[in-house]
Amino acid sequence: MLNRFTSAAALVLATSLAVGCGTTIRETVINTPPRAMAARPPESVEMFTSGAPARAHVDVAFIEAEESSSFSTDGTADMLAKLRKRGADRGCDGIVVGGLSSRDPGLNDGESWWNDDAKARKGVYATCIMYTAPEAAPILASPTPIAVGG
Repeated sequence: MLNRFTSAAALVLATSLAVGCGTTIRETVINTPPRAMAARPPESVEMFTSGAPARAHVDVAFIEAEESSSFSTDGTADMLAKLRKRGADRGCDGIVVGGLSSRDPGLNDGESWWNDDAKARKGVYATCIMYTAPEAAPILASPTPIAVGG
């Protein structure tokens, strides 16, 4: 009987730790996209960390990535990758990173009820953008002139 109880307790603990690790993504739609959105490969989503691009665009959604618990091991690079993946799944042309956040666990965070040393949760917030017009075709250089005759 004790082995069955110990195994069940170990399973509950392992499941709780696995669920509590990683990053949680939340999204809030803020504007209507300028065209239909379709999923795309993550590597096709542009990432901007120093401001929005000059190209005309619409801010479509506000996306927040936050450590799921004090036990999360995801770093900034992991969170940025998950923001890009969410943007790709949604059909964003780009992700404009707004900054980092940090907050102490609150009453709605179950771990604060049993863990007096719960660490602050790190987060990254960003905006999903869509360009308002298709990208212009690149300007091709004229071929080098060749002198004929002489």
